[in-house]
Amino acid sequence: MSINPPLLLLAGALLLTGCDRDRTSGLCTRFPQFCADLHGDSWCNAERDALVQARYERAGAAGDAGRYRLMSSLEDYRQCLDPLLDIEYTKRHERKNDKVETLVDITEELERLEAQTADSDYPYLQLWRWQRHGDRAARNAFIAQAERPAMQQADLQLALARLVRHRDPEATEQALHRALVLLPAGEQPPADLMGTLVELYVSQQRYQEAWIWTTIMKELKDSQQVDWGQMASHVRFDEDQQARLRQQADAIVRQLQQGRYQHGGAAY
Repeated sequence: MSINPPLLLLAGALLLTGCDRDRTSGLCTRFPQFCADLHGDSWCNAERDALVQARYERAGAAGDAGRYRLMSSLEDYRQCLDPLLDIEYTKRHERKNDKVETLVDITEELERLEAQTADSDYPYLQLWRWQRHGDRAARNAFIAQAERPAMQQADLQLALARLVRHRDPEATEQALHRALVLLPAGEQPPADLMGTLVELYVSQQRYQEAWIWTTIMKELKDSQQVDWGQMASHVRFDEDQQARLRQQADAIVRQLQQGRYQHGGAAY
């Protein structure tokens, strides 16, 4: 795909205002090469718009972050379109042909990007190669760079915790708390993050911490996900102990809601 740099500067100025749909429509009008191979009906609009934006950003700025975003957008778009190919049209069969051709084109584009990034040390791309292709070298390299600044994202720390869960409890705990520290205000922790913390503390017989995080999970998530009976099978706390632990849980909930959680006073 050949893009004229001066035209990109013009597009950048034109795309600074307006809603996302206006930006996407304007981009397709001025730079049809971003949209020419995409299907034309109303299916998968959000995924198509995200792909157009990712192509535009990738054309204007080289780097693995842009490649990763484009790859993710291509995959989302492909996953949205793929089930539609099973629909049997009794009329206007060209719709199905349009989607088939689009699917072939974007699959080839995704494969080219995967080949270009096969040796990248960008953590999202390492995780991509492990999760989609079982690349153990990429998995090990991802784990090895846990302390790098590029890894200081909540989703990457959660992914790290999942990878080391059964071999390194200390690293798992650190990664889970680091993920919580990195969560922005208003974003709730994933249920499996808190559930993994509870399981980890129970396995280590750290029952007070397990009780606290069970309480937090009940507060932030569906209470049906919390098995208090299982907790009671390990340990029971009297009313005074529960009141004290609940205060700690409530304080952590407030920190999480305000995006200022810190574990043990440590800022990661």
